[in-house]
Amino acid sequence: MFGHRQAVGLDIGDDAWRIVALRANGGGYELAYATQLPLPDDPAGVLAAIMREAGSGRRVAVGLPASGCAFKTASLPPGKPAALAQVVRFEAENQFPLPLQELVWGYTLTPEPTGRRHAVIAGARRALVDDRLALLRETGATPAVLLPAPLAAAGTVEVSNEAYLLVLAGAEWSDLCLYHGERLQACRSVLAGDPSAEGWAERLAREIRPWQLGNAGLRRIVLLGTATAEALARETGLTVTPGDPWLGIRDPQGYLHELEDPPTAYATAIGLAMAALARRPGINLLPAQLVETRRHERKLAWMLAAWLLALAVLVPAAWTGHAKLENQQAALRNLRLRVREEQRHIVVPAPGMQAAQGMAVSLRRPENRPLEILRSLSASLPAGITLSNLAYDRGKTVVLKGRAVSNPALATAVGAINRLAIFDHAILDYSTLAKGDAGKGYDFQITCVLPADQTLGAGTTQRNTQSGKGLVVR
Repeated sequence: MFGHRQAVGLDIGDDAWRIVALRANGGGYELAYATQLPLPDDPAGVLAAIMREAGSGRRVAVGLPASGCAFKTASLPPGKPAALAQVVRFEAENQFPLPLQELVWGYTLTPEPTGRRHAVIAGARRALVDDRLALLRETGATPAVLLPAPLAAAGTVEVSNEAYLLVLAGAEWSDLCLYHGERLQACRSVLAGDPSAEGWAERLAREIRPWQLGNAGLRRIVLLGTATAEALARETGLTVTPGDPWLGIRDPQGYLHELEDPPTAYATAIGLAMAALARRPGINLLPAQLVETRRHERKLAWMLAAWLLALAVLVPAAWTGHAKLENQQAALRNLRLRVREEQRHIVVPAPGMQAAQGMAVSLRRPENRPLEILRSLSASLPAGITLSNLAYDRGKTVVLKGRAVSNPALATAVGAINRLAIFDHAILDYSTLAKGDAGKGYDFQITCVLPADQTLGAGTTQRNTQSGKGLVVR
């Protein structure tokens, strides 16, 4: 399909239609389609069929015959764009043969070596423009450019900064345009007849002669269209060079080998397609409201392209995220099923067993450990041993102080303590004979070392003291 980088140029000539479709490719052009048709009886139907054959192209540039257009030039002083626009309008009102309301007109401004601005003003009869637009509407094509035929053909000619005469030869009308470099100096159309008929070159030479007299530097004619160069060179005495509108255009499908007309006959169609692909097509005589519509359509097209690009980026990411979420949810459901299955196999202990388990857990807590030790000692120590003090250093040692009735009883107590599973070993620190109200006895201190795997947690050391029958925590 023809997109914003492809376009069709339609040259409606006196003898035939010539259609060229170009595709912008890198810095050049590529030929996508080319054909020549005799004047059709059903223009809209033929054009619609050609568009389908050319690849459903919708962006079309149409040529306007110079015989239905007027051209004027002017040299303007430097000024702001708004002021120059008013001057150009004044020149158009005074130089065009028809009132401006009967014309569709436009202009271009190019700098001159003197610093002034060179204005080229072109206008076409509104009836001619409406006729071309109606033809395009019937085919469903989008008009991109309406350009006078000689101005379109001039866009295919490579020139240096010198004066030359462009001759665009048609079956009935031939267009003469005087250029100096890229600046158009004058342009008009001559009813000279068929270029292959006798007298064509002579009639054209009479029209050219006044321009030769007024431009001493004019030495060359660039010939486009269906005419041959020899007769025109003989009548004018100027060098006549056939233009090459196909220069630099690639033809991968070989359309050029199938064309019947000479290559120069397609200059207008090629120039129109190039103008449609250019950012600045020159003097585009498309009515202002259609130009604005085209701008709006291009803006919408860019917005749609940006939206589609964003959609293309976001949809895969969203789909990936959705798939990950579904996988995570499935994994969570499986985990919940496994938990419920494990819960079915859990054996709930009897109430009495639950109480015993609760007591065991409670005794293993750090704050209850001294009570567990005291209970074990009370059940294991022999008679004749009285504990007066128990100092608990969390996870390390237990220091026992008290009185024994005799050293043998004390030795029996140390042995009993060493047999307890809660201690790694016990050491008698001292045994001192003491007398008091309770009678003769031996005051003692025993240090009991807790096993390494009995550590009850990190933190600051906490001591628990048993004095008398109460347990005091310092």
